Amino acid sequence: METTSTRTFVADLVGRVGSLPSVAAQVVSLASDPQCDVGKLARVILSDNAMSVRFLALANAAAVSRGQEIRNLRAALMRLGMRRVRNVALLMGMHDMVPADGDGQWLDPKEFWRFNLATASCAQGLAWLRQTPHDEDAWLAGLLQGIGVAAMAQRAAPEMARASRLARERRVPLAEAELRVFDFHHGEVGGRLLREWRLPEVFIDAVEYMPEDFADDELSAETRALVAVLRDAVLTVRAIGFGDNGDGDEPCRPEDLAGLLGLADPAMQALADKVDREVQEISRLIGLEVPADLFAATLAKSQEVVTQLGLEGLDETLAREDLEQQMSAAREIQQRLLPRELPALPGHRLAATNVPSLHCSGDTYDCLRMRDGAVGLTIADVSGKGMPAALLTGTLQASLRALARVSDDPGQLLEAANDALYESTDPERFATLFLAVLSPDGCGLRYASAGHNPPLLLRADGRAQWLKPAGTPLGMIPEMTYPVFPVAMEPGDIMVAYTDGVTEALAPDGSEFGEEGLESAVRATAAAGPQGVIDGLLEALALHINRPGHESAAERLLGSHAGPSGLAAAGDDITVMVLARDS
Repeated sequence: METTSTRTFVADLVGRVGSLPSVAAQVVSLASDPQCDVGKLARVILSDNAMSVRFLALANAAAVSRGQEIRNLRAALMRLGMRRVRNVALLMGMHDMVPADGDGQWLDPKEFWRFNLATASCAQGLAWLRQTPHDEDAWLAGLLQGIGVAAMAQRAAPEMARASRLARERRVPLAEAELRVFDFHHGEVGGRLLREWRLPEVFIDAVEYMPEDFADDELSAETRALVAVLRDAVLTVRAIGFGDNGDGDEPCRPEDLAGLLGLADPAMQALADKVDREVQEISRLIGLEVPADLFAATLAKSQEVVTQLGLEGLDETLAREDLEQQMSAAREIQQRLLPRELPALPGHRLAATNVPSLHCSGDTYDCLRMRDGAVGLTIADVSGKGMPAALLTGTLQASLRALARVSDDPGQLLEAANDALYESTDPERFATLFLAVLSPDGCGLRYASAGHNPPLLLRADGRAQWLKPAGTPLGMIPEMTYPVFPVAMEPGDIMVAYTDGVTEALAPDGSEFGEEGLESAVRATAAAGPQGVIDGLLEALALHINRPGHESAAERLLGSHAGPSGLAAAGDDITVMVLARDS
């Protein structure tokens, strides 16, 4: 129970931490008003040069602006949206109070900010994936959840160091150790601070109750959902090792995260990409350096050991006969969706192939006729195989063909396709996609990628360039943006786009074909043109997976009619598209 001396101590500590800086407080107040006067808000921000520059920089970040520069603060605020403006203003105000480059006797401020920024982004991503309303609120709550720890570390460092040692020695949560040292915990301090800053009750309650157990009737359903998201976000960021929040809790293994969060591996990958990208972007606002791609790299490392499951106990006779009849019919329909003829592209040569692993492929490629006569080249990989993947592939392809009539911007097309796929599917269904639009003069292209394998651009002079993805897969998270990148194609250059069935094809010893195998095969056949590159690549894949016999490469990959098709050879759908500029 809270005593008078405890209340006095907490009030004194909160008083020493102080209120938000004046401009930040005004921005938070104005941006929180549903009837916000954007002109007045812009004038307040303009009174702080540093804050003005930061908002303009954020609005012009590639993930927000899609290459359209904004120089007007009012336009920048409109693009960001009021919730995000509020959140960023609070971030700046908090950082002024607890700077990342400050002295840390017990808690390293840099590590604290890395942890909090990652938690904020992770909380928002989890809210999206769980379809929790007000995902921007989850971002802000993720940022605020550690403010009590920071305040106590700043104003009562010796006592916090003692509480931390106690938590580690007794193997108890930090909040429990704080109660023994202070008679209160950091959640109570954080709640007091947020009440001082006049933030909504949902944030105050979430921050205050997050470290402790509570009955359902103590909090609203909205607050309980927010606390659950925050706890899972902290669990995730701690497991990845993204900074340090000072609680000293033992992290779980990264490979256990998907099960603990109830997310499939693709959803975890989308979450990792989001956190890595956003933390890099937001950290620049406070001058903080963060490791690049830490979340994605840790996740990938944890998935290196793959368990191969057999189909034991399956009655393969009647089931296979019925399934193959259905798949053959669906395969015939799906083949009709692929381009019957590839377009003639002045100054270029184009070739493509699709090799399914289960009659019906989750892969597809297409050539889009866009407005003003432009041509778009797409290659996609829908999660899963067989009939469900093929049906979703057809839906995605039809959407892109319709959207291409109204826009030739790759980023806008992927944004619209992502929202359409998100609305019509569950988070377990997603698609990676690479889209390149050829320049009217034929000298280059503009591309955007939704988490797809990076195409190889082999230059005429022998240099290799990988067109790395910069967006999450389609259908995972709504309202995502996809940056557009220009790429020049010189005479003799070759671009090879492919799906993961190529690089992940396994040899008998378990080794993958990999990007090295792809590059080697392309270099060996580049002089033969696009179709020659495809034939050589299929031949190299067939040799890699060690399917003996005298069939052609394509036959070896597809398998004979008497044996299991595709799956026994490559294990995944294989799709390749090759574009070469004439020498």
